[in-house]
Amino acid sequence: MKKTVLFLFCTCFLLTGCVTKQKYNELQSQYKKCQEELTYANSENLDYANAKKQLTAQLESLTAEADQLKKDTLSLARKLRQSERDLAKATKDYDDLLKDFGELNVSNQNKMNDLLKNIDKIKDELNAKEKLLNAQQDSLVAARATLEAREARIQEMQAILNQKDAEVKALKDKVSAALKGFEGSGLNVHEKDGKVYVSMDDKLLFASGSWTINEQGLNAIRNLASVLENEKEISVLIEGHTDNVPYRGNGQVKDNWDLSVMRATSVVRALLKSGNIEPVRLSASGRSEYLPIDTTDNAEARAKNRRTEIILTPNLDQLFQLIQNN
Repeated sequence: MKKTVLFLFCTCFLLTGCVTKQKYNELQSQYKKCQEELTYANSENLDYANAKKQLTAQLESLTAEADQLKKDTLSLARKLRQSERDLAKATKDYDDLLKDFGELNVSNQNKMNDLLKNIDKIKDELNAKEKLLNAQQDSLVAARATLEAREARIQEMQAILNQKDAEVKALKDKVSAALKGFEGSGLNVHEKDGKVYVSMDDKLLFASGSWTINEQGLNAIRNLASVLENEKEISVLIEGHTDNVPYRGNGQVKDNWDLSVMRATSVVRALLKSGNIEPVRLSASGRSEYLPIDTTDNAEARAKNRRTEIILTPNLDQLFQLIQNN
């Protein structure tokens, strides 16, 4: 509108031709004013254009949000309808379960009533079993204590046996060392059943049919006595053995029994003369022909069977006392 006024003003000015100075000044003032109004109008027009852009952008954003809300609304509506269908099914299932539970509850109630009728009997049985269990537990505790005591005694016995085994081995080593020079002359040292056996063939000790010890045999007995006089806890059993050939001598020795005893006694006397050995530790026994090494009926077997065995036994009084106490 302001642009139109300015246009009319200019037209009038051109049509009138010459004007007075005062009039010119007025027109100039009006023109200036129109210019200012035009500038202001252009500024407002620019503001309106910017505002229109903002409003257009906001409108597009709101339109997009409205479209998304429509989509979300449709999706929620579908979900709502599905939820309603699920709720209806769940409600039906719940009603069915209630019905089944009611029937089951009646059945269980009947069973419970049957169980309640026998509960006193079950309690009595339980109490009886509990008493029996307590008695068995007491017996178990006592048995465990007895077992532990026995195990302790067994361990003690085993320790004694281990000690005796070590002593027997040490004794065998000492005897073997003392008699080492005679092992090729019909003498053998070995360990059996916790004892040390010194086995001497009759040719090492005696002449055929005799019970007098020869010089070589005396030397072996002296070496053995040197060991035994220092082993004061060792018991010594001398056993005489013959072959199965009947004794043909005369006088005080009538048969192989007498001969085996006489030979064992001769070895006992030789040990007592050869070392400081208490007689109470020694004993003599004759076995005649009835404990052979080889039962074959030939000269070689009979030679093996004609022997004197010196059996060295460790003192087991500690072990026997422990067994007796148990």
